[in-house]
Amino acid sequence: MKAIRLYWWQGEGEHDPGRRNFGDYLSPLIVGMLSRRPVEYAPVETADMLAIGTILKRERKARRFLLPRRLHIWGSGAGDPEERFAGRHYYHAVRGRHTLAGIEWPTARAGQSVVALGDPGLLVAHYWSGRRRPAKSYALGVIPHFVDQDTATVKALLQIRGARLINVFAPIDEVLREVASCVGVVSSSLHGLIVSDALNVPNRRLLISGNIRSSLKFADYYSAFALDEPIPIEGASVRGSERPEDLIGEYLHRDVESVCAGLVRSFPHL
Repeated sequence: MKAIRLYWWQGEGEHDPGRRNFGDYLSPLIVGMLSRRPVEYAPVETADMLAIGTILKRERKARRFLLPRRLHIWGSGAGDPEERFAGRHYYHAVRGRHTLAGIEWPTARAGQSVVALGDPGLLVAHYWSGRRRPAKSYALGVIPHFVDQDTATVKALLQIRGARLINVFAPIDEVLREVASCVGVVSSSLHGLIVSDALNVPNRRLLISGNIRSSLKFADYYSAFALDEPIPIEGASVRGSERPEDLIGEYLHRDVESVCAGLVRSFPHL
């Protein structure tokens, strides 16, 4: 069976399995689950497909003998409001409305009407379907983006009774199991929030540093649910004495099932 050549951001995980950011590595897992085909990493120049991640700007590298190639795009996202994307590709789904607005369609047709919205990371609930969920063991899961791991904010959060640090470099199954074990989650990692939504764990974004490359990606993700981005927690205000439920605050329902249904329908069976 021919493998799907998929591009995803490998980061330091290309050479060090202990540095594989789980959010990026959800891409081959979810694509393999839906396609029921082997998935292999490929650079954009030779890839068939882009899926999970703030990686859509790399579509410009899709060329063969210096001529533009067409990619299958399923759930990828923009990182900057000024980014623009070639309309020649097969757009099956993009992460949200901000990404959709950056596509330069080649004709006046309303191409947007046939593009699903949502981050395919939400499909981890399908991946976990049939598994027994763990008991709630922690009052608060703390998922710092890897650039935020060694910060005073994280140390303060871990002083809260029942807090649990969840490492984004842990294996995917371990991350999912720990998220499901939490009553609530705070995260500066976008996919920490996404898998929490997928597993129906109330959550809230944590704003720790300015070192995360894109803030737009958060608003883009929530736009797929027709929601404004919830106000994040300012990390500088965290003292370590807060109640977990006060940190989470009001958790607005996300219609995860509808978004997942659109993503499954739009999946490109290459």
